[in-house]
Amino acid sequence: MSILDCLAKFRTGIRQTNDYISIAFQQDSNGVDLFSMDKKEFIVTSAFLKMFIYWEEFLENLFINYLVGEPSIDGTQVNTFVSPQSQEHAHKILIGTQKYVDWANHEIVRRLASIFFENGDPLATNIASISSELSDLKTIRNAAAHISSTTQNKLDALASRITSRTVSNISVSKLVMTLDPNNQSITILQGYQNILDISAENIARNRT
Repeated sequence: MSILDCLAKFRTGIRQTNDYISIAFQQDSNGVDLFSMDKKEFIVTSAFLKMFIYWEEFLENLFINYLVGEPSIDGTQVNTFVSPQSQEHAHKILIGTQKYVDWANHEIVRRLASIFFENGDPLATNIASISSELSDLKTIRNAAAHISSTTQNKLDALASRITSRTVSNISVSKLVMTLDPNNQSITILQGYQNILDISAENIARNRT
């Protein structure tokens, strides 16, 4: 899979995520919702988790492609400090003695980039530029994956910061489907998706 294909796959995944969410809010000819609130929350939360997985897959695929010498979409080469024999070998190098790479942890991604790429780029700079948003997304992802008092408190704190008002016991679906305070024409989820899309293109084009 080329880097162009990796970017296309990520964007297709995001579109599919939004398609699923659209289905959750479908109405019949009388304007009555087809799904209950519980079902809507299930669909939206599941779609969000899938979106997060698409982002993790994109990072892993881009990392491996650049490590084996695949040029960027614009045809530029990324200078690496290793020379894997194959994509499988590159994957093993990334994992090292661990069981897996935690692609959800942007600090780990930045450290790996600094180890394997000259100046850590294009990943290090782009990841650093959206580190706050990636932290937010991980908070939402953790709450979506396993609700506990800790994840709920962090989700409420995030929602309170974003909306500039005190929020308690908010659900993942309600938060991400709230209109973005900075752009009332899109949801908070769409705002995050736009940020990820810009970063993904910059990484795929070897831009910093």
